[in-house]
Amino acid sequence: MVYDLRKNFKIKGDPMIKVHPFSVIVYSSVLFLITLSFSHPLYILSLLLIIVLNIVILGHRQQLINTLKYGLPTAILIIIVNPIVSQKGRTVIWQGLRLPVLGTIKITFEALSYGFNMAAKLICIMFVFLLYSILTDQDESFSFFSKYAHKLTLILSMTTNIIHKLRLEIMRVKDVMILRGVRFDHKSPIKRIKVYYPILKVILISALEGSLDRAEALYSRGYGKTKRTAYSKIKMNNLDYIFIVSNIILFLVFVASFVKGIGRYEFYPVLKGFTNMELLYIIFIDFILLIPFFLIWGCKRWKFLK
Repeated sequence: MVYDLRKNFKIKGDPMIKVHPFSVIVYSSVLFLITLSFSHPLYILSLLLIIVLNIVILGHRQQLINTLKYGLPTAILIIIVNPIVSQKGRTVIWQGLRLPVLGTIKITFEALSYGFNMAAKLICIMFVFLLYSILTDQDESFSFFSKYAHKLTLILSMTTNIIHKLRLEIMRVKDVMILRGVRFDHKSPIKRIKVYYPILKVILISALEGSLDRAEALYSRGYGKTKRTAYSKIKMNNLDYIFIVSNIILFLVFVASFVKGIGRYEFYPVLKGFTNMELLYIIFIDFILLIPFFLIWGCKRWKFLK
C-alpha cells in the first residue's frame, strides 16, 4: 500500500495547498534571523503583524490564541522587570521605593519602551515557530530531513515516539495499580517513592523490550545496508520557487540593511527618531514579506493558482 506523503496544510475545507518543506524552512529561517537581528520597534511590529496575518489567513486563529496564552505571561514579566532592573534613560516616569540591592527604583520611559520591544520580539519568535508548524507537515518534514540526515532524523523521530509511549505506559500501569488498591496520594515523600518504584521497574522492562523490537524491525527492513528509498518523492512547484526567490531577495535586503546599520535602534539615553532610509527599507521588506501572504490568499480564492 502506497502512502501519500503530500498532505500539507489545509485552509478551512478548501483543497490542500502544497508547500515544499525546504521552502518553509527558508521562509521561517529568514523571519527568525530578521527578528533576532533587528531591534527597531517598527521592524518588529511590522514583522509581527505580517506573521499574524499569515496565520489568520491559514485559518488557525485558535492556535494563535493558544500560543499567545503561553507567551503573554513571559512578555508581561519582561515589561515589568526591565524598567525595575534597568535604571538607564532620562525620561523619568516614576521614582520612589528604595531596595537594598537595586537602590532607588526609577522607572524611565526608555526602559519601559525597551521592555515592550523585547516582549514583542519574544512573541514574534513564538509565532514564527507556530507558522512553521502550520505550513509544514510532519511526514513531509521527516521524509525531507531523512534524505540528508537519515540517522539523526530517525533518532529524533524514535525519541519523540518513545516519550509518548512511555507516558501512555505509565498511565496504564498506574491505573492497574489503583484498581489493585495501591494509593498514590501519600503525603510522606518516602511512601510515595516506595509506591512509584514498582512503576519504574515495569517501565524499564517495557522500554528494553521495545528497543529490542525496534532493532529487529530495522534489521528486517535492511536499514543502513543500501541507499534509502521512499514511496513517493516530494517535488517543488511554482509556488515553492516564488517562496524561495522572494526569501533570497529578502535575505539580501536584510544583509544590506544590517551592514548599513539600518534596523538597529538605540533606546538609551533617549529614544531617537526614524530616518527616511529606515522607513524606505521597512516598506521594501514588508512588501517582500507580503508576497507569500498574497500567494496563500490567492490560492485560497482562485483555483488556477493551486
